[in-house]
Amino acid sequence: MTSVVLGEAHLKYGGVSYYRGHAEEVELLSIGEKRTPLTKQNYLEVKDRLPVGNIRGVKSTVVEIDTAKLSAGDFGAKISAIIPAGGVPIPVKLSADEASRKFKAAELKLVKISMEAADVVRAINDSPMKRNKLIDWGNDARVAHQLFLVIEAKTARAFDNNVSVEVSVGVKGVLELTVGGSKSAQGATTVTMEPGCCFAYLLAEIDWDAKMKKNINKAIDVDDDQWGLN
Repeated sequence: MTSVVLGEAHLKYGGVSYYRGHAEEVELLSIGEKRTPLTKQNYLEVKDRLPVGNIRGVKSTVVEIDTAKLSAGDFGAKISAIIPAGGVPIPVKLSADEASRKFKAAELKLVKISMEAADVVRAINDSPMKRNKLIDWGNDARVAHQLFLVIEAKTARAFDNNVSVEVSVGVKGVLELTVGGSKSAQGATTVTMEPGCCFAYLLAEIDWDAKMKKNINKAIDVDDDQWGLN
C-alpha cells in the first residue's frame, strides 16, 4: 500500500513530492509565482485564484499516512483539521502533538484533492483576465492543482475514491467542497476550506501556445512541478 511520508518541507506520496511551504495560503487553483529562496523552503507566492465557476473535474481520495514514522515535529507549530462542529465540518486549529496523536489513533485522515491536466488547462483558458496575469508572471507562473487536507476520519470517508467533487463559494468567499450530490441534497457531505486548511500542494507549470515565445494567447498543457525541482 502506498502511504504518505512527511518531511519538514515536503510531503511524499506515490513517488511525487508535494510542497508544504506557505501551504496555509494555498487553495485549489491558487495562482502566483514559484519562489525558491536560497535558505528557506520553496513555495507558491499566492496572488490570486482561478474563478470557482471554471473549476470542473475535481476528484478526491483518502490516502494513508505512515504513522509508524510520524512525530509531532512533522507538523510544525499547528495545523488546520476539518472537524464536525455542531454538525458542520469546519477547520479547527490543532497543536502538533494533538495532530500526531489523532493520526495515530485513526481519528484524522489525509484527503487528496486533485484535477487532471486537461481540466486545469480549461480553467486557465476560461479565465482570460487571470490567464493574462499568469502570462505576465513569465517562467515563474504556477497553478496549485493538487492539495492535501486533514479531515476527521468519518467525514473523510465520504471523500474516498470520489470522482465528482463539487466546488462552490460559501460565506465570505470561502471555498466549499461537496460530495454525494448538491449541497442541499440529502446525504451530501460538505466541508469548508477556510484559509489555512491546505496541508500540502503540488504546482503545475504551464505550457503556452506561442511561436518563439511571442503572441502567447492560451495554455495548451500543464506539467507537474514537484518540490525539490528548480
